[in-house]
Amino acid sequence: MVTEQQKRIAIALDRIADSLQTEEKPVKRGKKYTITHKGKTLNTNHWYPLTDAECLALKKAYYTKPSSELVVRNLKKIADGGTQVAHITNYFVKDLMAKVKLLSPRWSIEEIFESNDLIRYFWSRVMSSEKVYPPHKTDINNFETALRLSGGGVAMKPSNFPMKSIDQILEQYNVNGKYYDFSCGWGVRMLSAMKNNVEYFGTDPNYMLVGRLNSLHESYNNVNDTKNKVNIKCSGSEVFHAEWENTIGVAFSSPPYFSLEDYKIGNQSYTEGTTYEQWLEGYLTRTIQNIHKYLVSDGLFLINVKNFSEYKLVQDTQRIAKANGFDRIDSILLKNTTRPSAKDDLNTNEIVMVFKKTINSN
Repeated sequence: MVTEQQKRIAIALDRIADSLQTEEKPVKRGKKYTITHKGKTLNTNHWYPLTDAECLALKKAYYTKPSSELVVRNLKKIADGGTQVAHITNYFVKDLMAKVKLLSPRWSIEEIFESNDLIRYFWSRVMSSEKVYPPHKTDINNFETALRLSGGGVAMKPSNFPMKSIDQILEQYNVNGKYYDFSCGWGVRMLSAMKNNVEYFGTDPNYMLVGRLNSLHESYNNVNDTKNKVNIKCSGSEVFHAEWENTIGVAFSSPPYFSLEDYKIGNQSYTEGTTYEQWLEGYLTRTIQNIHKYLVSDGLFLINVKNFSEYKLVQDTQRIAKANGFDRIDSILLKNTTRPSAKDDLNTNEIVMVFKKTINSN
């Protein structure tokens, strides 16, 4: 049986032979390539002559789901106290994460795979260093490493919240066994709630994501023979759900940072053209007002935000929370939590602000 490494070596040898015959190197470092896709342009020295079939093979490999056996094993490890979710994420939501357009990069991951020339750009990165991209790893593993290390202003995937951090929050701030996640993310906070036997309530406008999370919930219970309760509403957190009023003990999430991420699917808080002031009033203020109504009298509201660019998210969140019946009582440092960005100031430690419900909001 021919191994992946042997296939890769054979392809490389064929290309070397071709380049010798034409007296031309496959990667022309001294030449600028211009790649245009969806109205945006990349000028680069990096380009490698993959065939269309090879580009398609990389795309298929990227979207290939892990086996059911690996997912089951991962779900069992979470129930046993584990914190790694790679197989779960890749099975349930990887394709949805690929749709997200981040602020600094030109394209989403999904858009990269729509352009063979952009695939060739990243493959040129792979071919640039065997130390960084070792030949014994599969092509798609090295390609994903290139996306992570060389995405910069080209394409990057959104981050996932660290399981250890939400485990800590639910252990320290759980009031009554009912937790509201006002921006569901990619399922990590829901998994933490289930493994910690906390009833999970969530809102998210991404209707495709909500379906996947409900499937993940069902799979977790089936695999681990548990009966954890999950209640997810397919709406933005700015929409009020009266049946939750005065029931929630703790509300926590890591919501969108205004325009830093465009999730594309559903009635998102940010779409192109939304101003910061509109976002603060239409999304953040209404979300905080709803949370105040959902919480029990001694309930807690926690939020992970960070300033970026000219947007003072920390100060504005604290101001709005105070104006709507919350006092800030604590902070939690999240070490090495990152939001994918070409901006260095986002790739640092972040904080979770902790507020307590104190008065009736207006």
